[in-house]
Amino acid sequence: MKITYINHSSFSIELDDCTLLFDCFEGEIPEFDKNKKLYVFSSHGHHDHFNSVIFDLESNYKDIKYILSSDIKNIINKEANNITYIDVNEDISLDKLEIKTLESSDIGVAFIVNVEGKTIYHAGDLNWWHWEGENSDKENKEAESMFKKEIDKIKNNHFDIAFVPLDPRQGEQYYLGFDTFMKNTNTKIVFPMHCWGKYSIIKKLLESSHSNTYKDKIICINHKNQEFYIEI
Repeated sequence: MKITYINHSSFSIELDDCTLLFDCFEGEIPEFDKNKKLYVFSSHGHHDHFNSVIFDLESNYKDIKYILSSDIKNIINKEANNITYIDVNEDISLDKLEIKTLESSDIGVAFIVNVEGKTIYHAGDLNWWHWEGENSDKENKEAESMFKKEIDKIKNNHFDIAFVPLDPRQGEQYYLGFDTFMKNTNTKIVFPMHCWGKYSIIKKLLESSHSNTYKDKIICINHKNQEFYIEI
């Protein structure tokens, strides 16, 4: 399969029979095979995860469907046969895709997609959002509890590919969510995301003892529109 890191938390996954596009809001979208179905996912309506520009893709791809977090409906007020709005903790079938959601610890959903025998996880903004010196101890504890509640739902689950936040703005707490996810799931390959272009945070994690048990599973990103060819 071909995976392209587009920007921030946006990735495309080109499979045998279809293409998945996650959290596209800006950047250069690859040219996909027009003979394959295109599924466009948006985890929530924040400006760094969603932009209505995704609907322009319909002019080039006739077999396209959108799977959007329900909070986006309030932003765009748009209904169409090829749009599915999805809530937290939902489980739906769409064509040959099985899609489950978790509740984000910020807004919207995290996606779990079963397709072509692969299980793919995209966290959206589901993360351990610890903000030292910005939030109170109580707020940080609540953020931890909310995140861990969702991770408990997928404890020991197998994921072929995962896309997980690694946010340098969190200072020395940058690794908390990523580390907890990796140590509580059976994930083959993980792409750090939500790095705000500061890809050195990936190297920082790789060089730390936190990642000792999963270093070899981390894919290093260093520029936009970086392509990866992966066999699983």
